[in-house]
Amino acid sequence: MYKANKRLQDVFAHAAALQQNGRLRNTIYCYKQYIYILNQDDTVLIRFHLRPSEVSFSHPIAFHANDYDSGMFYEEDGCIHFVVENEGYKRIKRCGSPEYTPKYIHKLFCQKTEKVSEKNQVDVEESLIELLDESLTHIEFSAKQGNLKIVQRNIYTGSLISIGAKEQKGGLLCPAELKDFKPIGMRTRDFLALFSFTPRVSLCFGNPDFVWCENKDRKTPYKGIIGLCKYDELRG
Repeated sequence: MYKANKRLQDVFAHAAALQQNGRLRNTIYCYKQYIYILNQDDTVLIRFHLRPSEVSFSHPIAFHANDYDSGMFYEEDGCIHFVVENEGYKRIKRCGSPEYTPKYIHKLFCQKTEKVSEKNQVDVEESLIELLDESLTHIEFSAKQGNLKIVQRNIYTGSLISIGAKEQKGGLLCPAELKDFKPIGMRTRDFLALFSFTPRVSLCFGNPDFVWCENKDRKTPYKGIIGLCKYDELRG
């Protein structure tokens, strides 16, 4: 029987909330000292590293985030069972297994990030969300003359939202001047989901196929990859 502490329960609960509000339908994979969250479209993969004092999953488990039911659970015959008890009764919820295994997701993450570049980094705060139109499906990121530019386009009305730093010096919390890069696309809901666990995220634009993201918050630190989108509206 596993008994999750508050930090682990918070990770599970946030993942379940992302599923329930439609922002990120996902599955959860627990492998040794790691918790992975993978969205249904395979465009976001986030890893949480558990502390030595926390539970270690000697028997890997996986479940759909929407099935999360309790901080008490156990694995049996490859399935997770959530346990809820009150004064007179005990309820057990048996959940089906996701498509992938925890070991496969762990190997996938390690392979994808084996040569990850953490260069071209920008720290972005959740206050940016207030400026975005959540109804638009994509966000474009680019850098010109060392400054980050964020764009959202409405392909039906022709309207365009452009976001940059109020002051060029320091950019959007840039620790250093960015190396210029052409527009790349990211799904809006993938970007918004990153702030469910933290108010500040570091994005690294030095990888060809994905954006490397990292949250160094002491409470729920994570690392992850976000797949890029290619669509006709991207412009240089």
